[in-house]
Amino acid sequence: MNRVGGCEENTWASCVHQAESGNDVHLVCGQNSDIDFYRNRHPQVTVHHVEEMVWNISPVADWAGVRALKKLFQQIGADVIHTHSSKAGILGRTAGKMAGASALIHGVHILPFSNVSTREKLTYLAVEHAAAAVTDHFIHVSEGTKQSYLTHDIGQNKPHSVVRSGMEIEKFYDAPRPADAQALIGTSDRANRPVVILMMAVYEARKRHAEFLREFARMIQPDDNIRVLFAGDGSERGNLEAMISDLGLRDRVELLGYRNDPERLVALSDMSILCSLREGLPRVIVQSLAGGKPAVVSPFEGIEEIIAQDRNGIIAATSDAEAVAREAVKLARDRERLARYTIGAEQSPTSDWAFSSMFAQLDAAYAECLASPRVAKRMRKKYGTGDNTVLRQAVGEN
Repeated sequence: MNRVGGCEENTWASCVHQAESGNDVHLVCGQNSDIDFYRNRHPQVTVHHVEEMVWNISPVADWAGVRALKKLFQQIGADVIHTHSSKAGILGRTAGKMAGASALIHGVHILPFSNVSTREKLTYLAVEHAAAAVTDHFIHVSEGTKQSYLTHDIGQNKPHSVVRSGMEIEKFYDAPRPADAQALIGTSDRANRPVVILMMAVYEARKRHAEFLREFARMIQPDDNIRVLFAGDGSERGNLEAMISDLGLRDRVELLGYRNDPERLVALSDMSILCSLREGLPRVIVQSLAGGKPAVVSPFEGIEEIIAQDRNGIIAATSDAEAVAREAVKLARDRERLARYTIGAEQSPTSDWAFSSMFAQLDAAYAECLASPRVAKRMRKKYGTGDNTVLRQAVGEN
C-alpha cells in the first residue's frame, strides 16, 4: 500500500465504503507500505502492518507471513477476506483458509503470468490454480483479466465478477491546467507550445520508463517540438534522472515526482502513454480519456474495452515499450491525426469508472459471494442462525 497508485486508491476507497456501510473493516499491509499515510486516516478502518509480508519471493518469509496473517485473522474474527495483488493474494487466501474465514475473495488487478518467461508463467499459473481451490469469488478490474483467468482455467468453477476500478472521474471533465503549466512545458509562447506527452505511473522497472526514454532519444529530431512529463514517484527515480541527463533529454523530459493534481496534468497534456510490462485495465488511461486526451498504450489484455484503435488512441502492435515510444512520437508529429483522436477521446464513455458505480458493482459481487451455498453454510455454522447479519452489512442494507 504505497501512497500513490491505482490499486492502492481502489483498495482504500473500497475499505472506506465497506466501513461506512456498517462493517468492521481491517486493512492489512505488507512490509514496504506507507503505513503512516493510511493509519488513522479513517476512524472506522483499522490498519495493520505485517512486517512478515515482503515483496520478494522468499519461502521462509512467506511462510512467516502466512502464520502472521492467520493469527491476525483469528484475532479480529474475520468473516470476509478480500485479497489484492498477486503475491499478497496467495498469502492472504492461504492464511484465510487456515483461519477458517467464511468467505475468501480475490481481487485481480493485474495478470502475474503475463509477459514473463515460460518458467515463470508456469510457476505463477500453478500457484494461482492452487489458490483458486480455496477462493470463493474472483473480482476483476476488466473483462480482459477475467477472460484470461478463464482461458487458463483458473477458478473455472467459481464465480467471477468485473468491478471497474473507481475514481473521482468527474474531476477530469473540463479540468483547468495546473498553475505551474508554463514551467512544466518550458514556454509561455502559445504559438510555439510543444506537444505534451504525459505518463502517470510509479517509477518502477515494470512501468518501463527507461525503455521508453531510450527509444524516444533515438527517434527525436532537433525540430521536433515535443515535451514528455513523467508524473509519479518510486525507487527508479535516481536511475531515470541519470538516464535523462546521459541521453541529452533534459530540455525535453521532466520528472514531476508525486503530484496531487492528475486531472490538471491531463488537461495540460495532448496525449497519455503507458508502456508497462503488466497491467489490468489502466486507470490512468481512463482518466486521460475522461479529460478528452487520447492515449498510446501497450497491448494489455482487455485494453480494447477503453481504447478504440485509431479512434481515441493507439494500441501498439507489440508489447515492447519501444513500440509505444515510436507510436507516440509519430502521433505527436501528425497534428491532424492527433486532433482527430482528441475528438474521439472526448466522446469516449467513462462514467462506469465513477466511485458510485464501483461501490454498486462491489456490493453486488459481495452479495453474490455471501449468498452462495458454501459461504452461507459457513456463516450459519459460525453464527448459528439463518439471520445473516454479516450479509446485510456487506451489501449496505442495515
